[in-house]
Amino acid sequence: MKCPVCKDVTLLMSEKKGIEIDYCPECRGIWLDRGELEKIIERSRQEDDYSSRNDYDKSRKSYDSKQPRKKRGSMLGDLFEMIGGGE
Repeated sequence: MKCPVCKDVTLLMSEKKGIEIDYCPECRGIWLDRGELEKIIERSRQEDDYSSRNDYDKSRKSYDSKQPRKKRGSMLGDLFEMIGGGE
């Protein structure tokens, strides 16, 4: 399929966590098929809910830990990193 913006550039397809994403390597536009945005949003919410519960459990175990915890990336962040950096 050709990029709707660039007209002559063929879209590349990538899969992330079971969701196929079409993107243009030239303009970096992203196109999703019907229902894919909803899947991304739902999975992102599930990851946020899991991460929040996990952070709460960890904070209860070690109040005196002085080292900051590394925050886990979200699916949306992974998606844009994949498109920006290629895969």
